[in-house]
Amino acid sequence: MAALFRFVDVRCAGSDRLHSFTLHSGETRLLQLSSKVEKDAMIDRAIGETACGEGNIEIVQGETMYSNTANGPPLAEMHDNKVTPMWQPLRGSSPGRVGWVAANGGLISNLKIWENVTLPLWYHGHREVKETEQNIMHWLGVLGLEQAAFAEFMAASPSAVEPWLRKLAGLLRALVQMPQVLVVDAEVFEGVKECLAGSWVKALEAYAAQGYTVLAIADKTTGLPWAGIE
Repeated sequence: MAALFRFVDVRCAGSDRLHSFTLHSGETRLLQLSSKVEKDAMIDRAIGETACGEGNIEIVQGETMYSNTANGPPLAEMHDNKVTPMWQPLRGSSPGRVGWVAANGGLISNLKIWENVTLPLWYHGHREVKETEQNIMHWLGVLGLEQAAFAEFMAASPSAVEPWLRKLAGLLRALVQMPQVLVVDAEVFEGVKECLAGSWVKALEAYAAQGYTVLAIADKTTGLPWAGIE
């Protein structure tokens, strides 16, 4: 597994704990924190919204682990005959490489769900319409929404649907953007039927298996089956 994302001695305000770990492609991991304040602060740092007051969060430079192109520096160095990834500070990396899922979905209330999902994708990713539609249909099914409900759901405004559907829309928006690292507020699974939450867990695991990584951040005990970060 290729290393993608790492925390180096990161501490949030009010916490007495340093966090150091590396996430790899294909991984789904859980970071358990002690309070909502600490969780929210860590999420802001993990997605690059705020700078680390202490420590560093870094991401692998480039889309591949190794390149010897003549147009720029290599994306990896050789040490003791091993390829070592080159890291860069998260806040200096390209937009869209880290995505996130808010506890309530994080939708913009005056946009339809379709617009909430697709506008960030087309603005940052310049994706083709057909490709976007196929990707959306795929992930809606994996997330557990009945196919007959797809059109009505996507055409609805966030205020017109139940809270669990707003959460599903937030997950969908994140998945179709295909960020290298996906940060999930573990609260998104609360108040959701067990069978549906199970579909969401499987969807995130399937996403990670494509070569990405998923980091869930929690401030309380969860039912997530993923290995915790010590």
